[in-house]
Amino acid sequence: MSRLDPLPIGAVPELQETFEKHLASNGYVPNSQLIMQRRPKLVKAWRVLSQAVFDPDGEVSIAFKRLLAYVVARTHGCHY
Repeated sequence: MSRLDPLPIGAVPELQETFEKHLASNGYVPNSQLIMQRRPKLVKAWRVLSQAVFDPDGEVSIAFKRLLAYVVARTHGCHY
């Protein structure tokens, strides 16, 4: 449980498009990003980092990266 409650989608209008893309691709927006939207630059930086990690031109396939992310998350009790 976090110390801060997630803000609703739409609380920060400049992030609306970012969250809509996340909803379209994943079906949800993680609470971590809904909490981070208190600092919009942080959400934007997180998005850039994620795009770099899951770059389809990398040496490791996206499928393997997603599998690895899943295993790590489940190992640490994360349900995302």
